[in-house]
Amino acid sequence: MLILSRKVNESLIISVPGQEEPIEIVVTELNSGQVRLGIQASRGCKIWRKELFLTEEYNKQAAAAASAAGIRNMASRLTGAAKALAGSEPEKASEEE
Repeated sequence: MLILSRKVNESLIISVPGQEEPIEIVVTELNSGQVRLGIQASRGCKIWRKELFLTEEYNKQAAAAASAAGIRNMASRLTGAAKALAGSEPEKASEEE
């Protein structure tokens, strides 16, 4: 891991092989315990917070591991549960004239 020190309005450049435009990261603000960063990158570059990236990767792995039969079974069970719930709605009280 490379560790750099930067002050407000200082930046660093990441040049990715095969990508025309480099990525620039600028320190925009420092608060107690928090840093605000500005990121300048090409439109096609996806920028993720780590926790969301890990969730996305986990979801992709789970989807790849799920069998088609298992998905159909779950969809059938959910459809049945939705129909059961729809059938158990309380009746509306009729208004007396």
